[in-house]
Amino acid sequence: MLARTHFAYSAFVALLATGACNLITGAEGITLVDDDDEASSGAGGDNSTANGAGGIATGGNSTTSGMGGDPTSGGGGEANGPATSSSTGSGEMCGGAGPTTTPLDSEEQAFVTIINNYRSQNGLGPLGACVSLNRAAQGHSEDMRDNNYFSHTGLNGSAPWDRACDACFALGCGPMTTMGENIAAGNSGAQATFDQWKNSPGHNANMLNGNYTMMGIGRATGGGQYGVYWTNVFAGDDEPSCY
Repeated sequence: MLARTHFAYSAFVALLATGACNLITGAEGITLVDDDDEASSGAGGDNSTANGAGGIATGGNSTTSGMGGDPTSGGGGEANGPATSSSTGSGEMCGGAGPTTTPLDSEEQAFVTIINNYRSQNGLGPLGACVSLNRAAQGHSEDMRDNNYFSHTGLNGSAPWDRACDACFALGCGPMTTMGENIAAGNSGAQATFDQWKNSPGHNANMLNGNYTMMGIGRATGGGQYGVYWTNVFAGDDEPSCY
């Protein structure tokens, strides 16, 4: 009886210790719209902002755009992430994750397959895995893990497109293409994280956005309140830094 009680308690804690949030941007106009996403069983979550420190699919579905003058997107300011950088091969140093964690691990590779199968089932083309976006996504996941927070906004005030810009994705500077970001925490596997996003309207809309052609994915494990942090960055166009 004691073992069963402990199991039920553990499952309940695991449910609380997950979170997700999504943010999208357009390359034209400056608009800001907050639509509450679905929230459930939060661990201090906030379902009225694009923030949230817990809960399943906690966070708002925010739309913003940054062709200059928008303080939420910035002009490609200093990006968030660990104090590491990697070279593009031409001497340019890029922010975000370092060269040891930017390459996709097995779960990240599995996620690319899962999301593209899902898009195919819905009549959409696949998303290409972009090296610079992977670098930005992995860097943000590692920073959330290492500094124990859960937000689209980095501790230095950076937005997703700022971090993409800093990771050498030039179209993120501004941004100059449509971009989006989903974040999640608490699930280590690709399928569970995909399901977490799929079951939330805002995150699902990002995954099924036909304007996106490229993506970055980053998973960081072994720290923070939730233990595992995922970041999925989307972009409407590719560029040389993707390859």
